[in-house]
Amino acid sequence: MGARAYLKPVMDGEEVISAYERLLKCSSTMLEHAREDDWTKLIESEVAYVSEVERLQKHELDAMLTEQQQEQKLVFLETLLKQDKEIRERLTQRRTELEKMLSSASKKRKVDNAYLS
Repeated sequence: MGARAYLKPVMDGEEVISAYERLLKCSSTMLEHAREDDWTKLIESEVAYVSEVERLQKHELDAMLTEQQQEQKLVFLETLLKQDKEIRERLTQRRTELEKMLSSASKKRKVDNAYLS
């Protein structure tokens, strides 16, 4: 093995853009699942998203991007942030719904127990 095998791999500009495209695709899929209230698929698709984020964190840092690639990356990041915001809002709504259902179930159980006593 040459010396290069021991160095931390660095992405080139095209690889960075491709990685952001994959990240955006994962995010879009997650958003679609959130809009459909398919929470299981949302969690499953989040695995691919997190994996891509980790890959970018490890290898993107020293990548040299052209001005056009930097602009593309900025557009991707803006879109990712918008999608992330909507996903979080939908998750917050779902949490509120679940809290209401749990509260209702708890009240029903208390009433049932009171009648059985």
